[in-house]
Amino acid sequence: MGPSGAGKSTFLDGLAGRIASGSLKGRVSFAGTEMSPSLIKRTSAYIMQEDRLFPMLTVYETLMFAADFRLGPISAADKKQRVEKLIEQLGLSSSRNTYIGDEGTRGVSGGERRRVSIGVDIIHGPSLLFLDEPTSGLDSTSAQV
Repeated sequence: MGPSGAGKSTFLDGLAGRIASGSLKGRVSFAGTEMSPSLIKRTSAYIMQEDRLFPMLTVYETLMFAADFRLGPISAADKKQRVEKLIEQLGLSSSRNTYIGDEGTRGVSGGERRRVSIGVDIIHGPSLLFLDEPTSGLDSTSAQV
């Protein structure tokens, strides 16, 4: 959508309500209905360019941690079911027990890491997703998945 420094991330931050109120002017509307920043925040997920995952957790543990944190007082069985479904949908079945890893510890591939990061932010079932360069740093094969 534009070269580096063109303002893509800033535009996305503005739409998602991640910029301090009062520093931007304008309205966001959907299907003719104005959307308040608080409504957008409640019904959306923002997936940043940089992954922030715990390297010593497995894919399954990472998503279960996110489910525990984001889903609140639903049963453990329902959380597990939701995580299992998400692992399947994101194509992470073969790496479910693989550590996330970091520079010092071998872990999941770059594409798998990106999908885990997306999974962490969509576990609660948002209606709207903001993805800031979701394929950044991936090779063409990983980006296509």
